[in-house]
Amino acid sequence: MTAADWQIQNIWLGLGISLAVFGLYYLVAFISRQKTNNSTDLYLAGRSVGPFVNSLAASSTWMSVATFLGVVALIQQLHLPFVYMWIQLILSVPMLVLLYGASLYRMGVFSSVHFVQVRYGQSLGYLAAAWMLLIMLMYMVGQFIGIAKVFEVLLGLPYMPSLIISALVITGYITIGGMKGATYNDAIQMVIMMIALLVPLGAILKAMGVTGYWFPPLGYGSMTDTLLAKIPTFFDLKFEPRFYLALFVALTLGTLGLPQLAQRVFTSESIRSARRVVPWFCLWVGLMFLGTYAMGFAGVYHFAQINQELTKEAADKTTLLLNLAYNPEWVSAFVIAGVLAAGVSTIAGLMIGVATVVGHDIVGSLRPDLSERTRLNYGYIALAGTGVISLLVSLNPPAFLITSIFWAFGLCATAVTPMVVLGVWSTRVNIWGAFGGSAISGILYIVLSPYVISSITVGNGMIA
Repeated sequence: MTAADWQIQNIWLGLGISLAVFGLYYLVAFISRQKTNNSTDLYLAGRSVGPFVNSLAASSTWMSVATFLGVVALIQQLHLPFVYMWIQLILSVPMLVLLYGASLYRMGVFSSVHFVQVRYGQSLGYLAAAWMLLIMLMYMVGQFIGIAKVFEVLLGLPYMPSLIISALVITGYITIGGMKGATYNDAIQMVIMMIALLVPLGAILKAMGVTGYWFPPLGYGSMTDTLLAKIPTFFDLKFEPRFYLALFVALTLGTLGLPQLAQRVFTSESIRSARRVVPWFCLWVGLMFLGTYAMGFAGVYHFAQINQELTKEAADKTTLLLNLAYNPEWVSAFVIAGVLAAGVSTIAGLMIGVATVVGHDIVGSLRPDLSERTRLNYGYIALAGTGVISLLVSLNPPAFLITSIFWAFGLCATAVTPMVVLGVWSTRVNIWGAFGGSAISGILYIVLSPYVISSITVGNGMIA
């Protein structure tokens, strides 16, 4: 299978849809720029976002290129039962609001790092900032790489021009709009994602003869017996129990500490509004994650029926291959717009998170005498700088950064989440306990990872 098999024939169709949605993103960004007057507007959208829009924005921030491509590829290649793991991801915002979001909202802080500064002091705030920047960089580079590959498929350009074009376009609209622009664009992107994943998936399932095609997230059940006749081990756990235990812990505690999700809570117009985000968030994320699994299942079913095994590169394009096989070409072009929306929305949240840490938490603590206008300018510089640095790292990324999102979750669960949650709930935790716990456990986690000292790991391959 070659690139020609997953490229749409009419490149201008895909390019036209992509330009239209990016034009919409820029329009929203310019409108939001006019309403950004201070650092609270820039980083937290003026704490004025209602629960419905915020739920869409939080869900969109939580989606990524992996929603359409990476996880579907893992289901396609490894038959991993990721449907068992999604509940941990859905728990992220409810637990965040319950365990520390409301408390930090009352304090008026801008980020988790800002809370650490207030709770433990400036020195520990710098350690928290270092962990956050490392985690967000790992997360962001993977998204830039994924989007560049989508542009590569869409335009037929080599990876390097695709990366540069996509990174500059994305950095531009996020820098212009700040958190207000990112919030409303994220809400729009979530709607695009749900339509681009679920509606074409329903058409694919209908063409396959599935009776439950009208509700794609759970509509693939009638294919199960046929698939198991060809692949009896599909639903078996492929790895030893500690792999799934590690994922369970990393996805639950790691996502709890992710700064881009915490900031979504802080953008709410009130604590009550933040709480009302929770049920909507669970609905949107639940539909998308179950839809992703259904897409992966449909991919395995399709290629098992035609007795074709996919290479790793082709497996990443399973979503596109299914749409090209069963739907008109314009539908595939819209699906590509959905993939781009998934990656862009994640990058927006991460860029705002990095800019808040750099522009507000670090520069603001070093130069507390700065005027509001100067703080705002530093924020815009931090936003643009974040995009440029991520682009430079993505040009020739370390190998582990490409597959490091789950690992970043684990590092966050180890070095950040306990420091924040315990800081809210226990007055006995002091700076020395927080510093020791965060530094030692974070360094130990890195040393035990398969990426640093290859002779010291906790397993091999996917287990590690």
